[in-house]
Amino acid sequence: MIHLSTKSEYAIKALVRLALSDGATPVSARDIVTFTGVPPKFLEQVMADLRQGGLVASQRGKGGGYILAVAPASISFADVIDLIDGRRAEPVARAGAHGSNGGKGRMRGGDQAEALVAPVWREVRECTRAILGSATIADAAARASSEAPMYHI
Repeated sequence: MIHLSTKSEYAIKALVRLALSDGATPVSARDIVTFTGVPPKFLEQVMADLRQGGLVASQRGKGGGYILAVAPASISFADVIDLIDGRRAEPVARAGAHGSNGGKGRMRGGDQAEALVAPVWREVRECTRAILGSATIADAAARASSEAPMYHI
């Protein structure tokens, strides 16, 4: 039910990796690929979008890579989705929504059932948007220390 583009998902993962660094030392593209599993060529596109959007800065040359340009606590998942997919990206797609059913025509807009279920779908979209707007890159990065595996000898 939730639609998140692959590019947005990769961008969020890359930002989390950057948030896990010390903030002063650039993180190499290779390190981001290893951490996220993003294909290298696709990562280049994602990082270019994040750089153009002002969320990351890049440093060329030996020891180069990427660093966050803004505090991770100030970057919400919704901000990233808006940047990557565009402001009008709909985080929730539902079957039967006018123009979002892929032309399959499961439900026609304007029928009696649509009038009854439309408020529920609207509420789902609003709640999803609120969650994505409150979840930050810093929140996701903070889970690394709390969910790290513990080894006992």
